[in-house]
Amino acid sequence: MMMELNDRLLILGGSLMAGFSLAFLMPDVNPMRSSRLEAKLPAQLGDWEGMKIPITERELAVLADDTIFERRTYQQTINVSLPPIQASVVFSGKDMNNSIHRPEVCLRTQGWNFVHERYVTVHEVIFGGKPLVVREIICNKSRRNPETGKPIVLPNGKIFIDWQILHYTFIGSESVTPSHYGRVFIDIKDRALWGFDQQWAYATFSSLIPGKYEDQGVDLGSLTPLSIEQTSAHLTKFMQELFPLVFKKTTAPDPLPALPP
Repeated sequence: MMMELNDRLLILGGSLMAGFSLAFLMPDVNPMRSSRLEAKLPAQLGDWEGMKIPITERELAVLADDTIFERRTYQQTINVSLPPIQASVVFSGKDMNNSIHRPEVCLRTQGWNFVHERYVTVHEVIFGGKPLVVREIICNKSRRNPETGKPIVLPNGKIFIDWQILHYTFIGSESVTPSHYGRVFIDIKDRALWGFDQQWAYATFSSLIPGKYEDQGVDLGSLTPLSIEQTSAHLTKFMQELFPLVFKKTTAPDPLPALPP
């Protein structure tokens, strides 16, 4: 009897997975509901001034043609001792397999080593009645001479190590998830059960960790030597200011956003 029950469960599980897989492989004919995130980051945000950063040719070549980008570096105009923050949003097109992908893959390809990962809850930012949750990655890599490719050695004999914190999450029309696999599962469920696709905005926020540079004997100039915890709080405070301004108030299936000028 137990063997028969196990066989039925295996068959049922296999059928469900097959159904979800077929739903995900179906042609992209489902209506797409645009992301709740605005397609343009503000040039001014309180005491922050955002300078637009052009998208590289390499990024344009890798991702789908209808992928939409927006990226700015924000610098404090009042408290200039705080490190700048880079904010980036990438909006998926109809070809979701080639529009956005796991940020961990990109970071490791660029040579970053992961020191610590965790989830961070931004309680002051609410989406769908729940606080926003982001994925935090703390990573480092040795800085290299662009001509020789060899690690740069500081005057004190130490190898120059770059440190950064990155927060990211995926924002759809109905859902928010800090997990790549969670996003894929939501896509499968939406197609199979509800017959629509969510457009995803992959939002990332990053900052160098000034305290880690001071530990190496690097002159920070006017920057405050924030620790890892202080830099993480610095990013969180920035998101608390930004998100209320860039969240749309409706989840209606309106047209996809146009490419910002």
